[in-house]
Amino acid sequence: MSEALWSGRFSTPPAPEAHALGRSLGFDVRLAPQDVRASLAHVHALERAGLLTEDEATALEAALLEVGAEIATGTFAFDPADEDVHSAVERGVTERLGDLGAKLHAGRSRNDLVATELRLWLLEAQGSIEGSTVRLARALVAHAREHAETVMPGTTHARLAQPVTLGHHLLAHVWALARDLDRFRDWRERTSRSALGAGALGTSTLGLDPDLTAAELGFDAPFENSLDAVSDRDFAQEFLADALILGTHLSRLAADLTRWSDEALGWAELDEAYSTGSSMMPQKRNPDTAELVRAKAGRLLGDLASLTATLQGLPLGYQRDLQEDKEPLFDAVDTLALTLPALAGCVETLRFHAGPMRVASTAGELYATDVAEALVSSGVPFRDAHRRVGELLGRLDAEGRGLHDLTAEEWSALGLPGGAALLDPDRAVRARAVTGGPSPASVRAQVEALEGMLRSG
Repeated sequence: MSEALWSGRFSTPPAPEAHALGRSLGFDVRLAPQDVRASLAHVHALERAGLLTEDEATALEAALLEVGAEIATGTFAFDPADEDVHSAVERGVTERLGDLGAKLHAGRSRNDLVATELRLWLLEAQGSIEGSTVRLARALVAHAREHAETVMPGTTHARLAQPVTLGHHLLAHVWALARDLDRFRDWRERTSRSALGAGALGTSTLGLDPDLTAAELGFDAPFENSLDAVSDRDFAQEFLADALILGTHLSRLAADLTRWSDEALGWAELDEAYSTGSSMMPQKRNPDTAELVRAKAGRLLGDLASLTATLQGLPLGYQRDLQEDKEPLFDAVDTLALTLPALAGCVETLRFHAGPMRVASTAGELYATDVAEALVSSGVPFRDAHRRVGELLGRLDAEGRGLHDLTAEEWSALGLPGGAALLDPDRAVRARAVTGGPSPASVRAQVEALEGMLRSG
């Protein structure tokens, strides 16, 4: 068994249970590609500082790439003493190059190394999340364009409220996803900072250049403060917060799909590829994809809560508590990597049934606000109009009737001759032509705006 990087000060090896507790290789091995990238950049920094010859740098580069390739293919021989992926990679290089490999760690610490690698890993993950989110948004926009005129009941408190269009409802989900994309892009600007060169907390005396290292790794800039660079995990916490908000939006969309595909409504039908059956009841086509997506927001909340609980109260400087930053991040990315493509495929293959939606849109209660606003347009104060319509609905309900049952004389007595026309679904949504409203014209304008945003993003 090889010695730990820090073993020189100690005369006794770690107790087996202490080593097992501190070993993170089981999960941080995912950072191997980023560890190799950061180590290559560090080799170049050492060479620029005159601490490595060109030949030495070339040999270290080759060894690092070889170790990285072996880890990627599963042929690298990990040692039980490897605490983490960083020590494993360095050991692999040192075993190949001897004393030359031992030069690799000059001027760096696992503190600045892991912070750099975790940022690199998350920046790559964010790109994948963004692509899947855009795919989902485009699927929703395509349906919205097709259903700009499809009338459906809008609800509040899960009760009939006002008529809207299906396109309008779908685009409400897209605007939420657009904000998610903005949040992740804003996060990216704050996160694209290299920590390499910060060392354990106070840089080094070796003349390394963090600016050039940051540029080589593709970061926008290096750290502004070395102590902050190794202590900071707010980039990880912010990522999890953004992931949770996105997951919440996915959950709400999934809830709508589950409700709309209920046979009692019959407004939508999930493709068989995104449904499952029952082990007992042969007739079932369950919306399991949507249900699972709906539940995953709770898992993302757990990830954010876990990291936040770890970070609160920590003093500045690296603390071993920070080893607990990775698993919540990995879990959140894995969760979104599962849910986003599944929900996108579910939406892309979704079939809407406009007929049942239109039938549901004929319910007279949906037009109570239209009737009250028609009274307002004739000069009646709104509170009086609201009271009159409320009293009318109460009386009709007691009589077993609805607004559709009003006679021409009753409409006239209310002060709205020809008021029956207010109960037309198409008229009602066209009348809501304000920017951002549910009218077909507004929906089409929103579609154009969102398609432009998704193209430019």
